[in-house]
Amino acid sequence: MMNVPEALAQVIVDRMKEIINQDINFIDVNCIIIASTDQKRIGKFHGGAQTVLKKKDMLVITSENQYEGTRKGINLPVYFEDTIVGIIGITGSEEEVSKYGKIIQSMTEILIKEAYIVEQNKIERESQKQFIEEILFRIHEEDRDAIKMRSELLNIKLDIPRVVLVARIHEKTNKKSPKTPVINEKIYNFIKRFIEFDPQNFLIQSGMNYILILNENSVNDIKGWVENIHSTLLKEYKNTIYFGIGSLSHNEDELSESYQKARGALKVALSSKDLFYVDYSELDLEVIIDDLSDEVKKKYLHDIFKNMDERSLNDYMELLSTYFRNNGSIMKTADELFLHKNTLQYKLNKIKSVTGYDPRITRDLVVLFIAVLIYKSEQSGNPSML
Repeated sequence: MMNVPEALAQVIVDRMKEIINQDINFIDVNCIIIASTDQKRIGKFHGGAQTVLKKKDMLVITSENQYEGTRKGINLPVYFEDTIVGIIGITGSEEEVSKYGKIIQSMTEILIKEAYIVEQNKIERESQKQFIEEILFRIHEEDRDAIKMRSELLNIKLDIPRVVLVARIHEKTNKKSPKTPVINEKIYNFIKRFIEFDPQNFLIQSGMNYILILNENSVNDIKGWVENIHSTLLKEYKNTIYFGIGSLSHNEDELSESYQKARGALKVALSSKDLFYVDYSELDLEVIIDDLSDEVKKKYLHDIFKNMDERSLNDYMELLSTYFRNNGSIMKTADELFLHKNTLQYKLNKIKSVTGYDPRITRDLVVLFIAVLIYKSEQSGNPSML
């Protein structure tokens, strides 16, 4: 039998009072008032509820304490799936409150049913999230039969072509207030509305990331679909969302691999100022860098930039990144950085004197370009590299 939570019962009686402006009680099946618009009555025994439970019908109380702990009014059984789960009581004379009885009874039953559906959806969502995380993260290995059985129970087909996407909302460092759970839920529901057209599309939130598992057959143009989410979110919430797109998968092992690739692609997207999505299949040098250990990356930057402080390193990286993005054009780089071209030349000479590598020479340029990629990659996950 369903137990109506006290918090839900209190919401119901408060909402009903707004409609009819009468004191209302919610009594549980143990005949205890668990919610009331008269706070002094909460926790008290209600003798009339016993009669309602026995008769399964409305009870009119015509005088104070006609039954233990009662006042004048009407009391009606509240049903959920043909079972009484409580009693709703309206305080007042029969003439005042009888006209509201059936309406309040029906509205209470509707609110309880809606709350139950919401709770069941939460349970289903959490069960799907747990199963998908186990598949993607390989929290523990299960035998194939167990995986297959759980996927069938949760209606998650693992043998259809799927693509994993990992997304993250851009966090502005100057933003004073962090995202609250309410805002997180709004963004979750915003993204979810783009995938609800196919029951085999799934969305879970893991830390700062939103993980989308898409049925490849239902999304013909993933990049166009991603662009639509990005532009709509920017318009509605004034926030930028970044995506990493993984590889095509056909089973749970490949699904886990697709997730890892999507995560790597997202890392590249977050480190770039120009791209809000990155497809792992289109990466080349970034893939090699992503496979390097943190120790190797740290040593590479240290060998080139020695013991440079973070601020100076960041300034040089910004300059080099802009220089590479403009294919070595002094004029375009200077314009983008609001520098005189002679000042830019001076700064490039300074990089050469500090590192021993000249970004205007092809061989040296490659060394510095890799350093920029490593720095950007690690900045998205590990701000301190030197």
